[in-house]
Amino acid sequence: MAAYWKTLTDLLPNLRVLDALDVLIVAYLIYRVLLLLRGTRAASLLRGVALVLLVLLVSSWLPTLNYLLRSLIPVALLALVVIFQPELRMALERLGRGGFLIGSLGSLGEETTADVIGEVVEAAVSMSEKGHGALLVLERTQPLVDIIRTGKAINGRVSVELLMTIFSPRTPLHDGAVVIRGAQVLAASCVLPHSERPGLSTETGMRHRAALGLAERTDAVVVVVSEETGNISLAFNGTLSPALERPQLTERLMELFEAQQAEKRFFFWRK
Repeated sequence: MAAYWKTLTDLLPNLRVLDALDVLIVAYLIYRVLLLLRGTRAASLLRGVALVLLVLLVSSWLPTLNYLLRSLIPVALLALVVIFQPELRMALERLGRGGFLIGSLGSLGEETTADVIGEVVEAAVSMSEKGHGALLVLERTQPLVDIIRTGKAINGRVSVELLMTIFSPRTPLHDGAVVIRGAQVLAASCVLPHSERPGLSTETGMRHRAALGLAERTDAVVVVVSEETGNISLAFNGTLSPALERPQLTERLMELFEAQQAEKRFFFWRK
């Protein structure tokens, strides 16, 4: 420990401002890339890569195995580029549209957040009155890349009219979920993973199971409108709040995204 502190004290006087800035920039870029990959298949692949690197390190005492693993590295790197191609393309697109700082509803201004929530609530209530089923996914901090890929690209601004049109029974996109990021409807007719929770009531419909399935796996907020009963439910953090009225739904959504905004203001680098 004493040797460690001596090395550290020897290095600090020679540390330039540019060196510190260089390290911070690299650390921030790594952090943003990890955020981008979180919630996608790439995250699982990265864990596999980390395991292979660990085995490579341990196998340094086993020359033959180490040689074979090192020989496979160029092929593995090429395979990773091919496998991660969608994620790399998405990162470049986001960078071209304004960098990695494009975020979820919680990263918008308070007035814009309230406007988007107002449109979502109004659409949910209108669809409830008309007996139209719906699944409205509001992305938070975890990118829902794999979910978005299962649907059809929309890229339209959130509005009551757009959401009502998508979920009209006469349209081809009504069967599935819409994904909302910020003030944009990114995709419609998306497929959500169903909950596999044991003991779930047999009366729980397929839309509610899908909403719970996503809420169990991500931090997204899912608004569900039942086609059979007209009830509006909210799924978040693996729980389902059923039969919400307009004021309750608005209050709950505002609480969730105001809390996210407060966290972003406190951890100001998380944008």
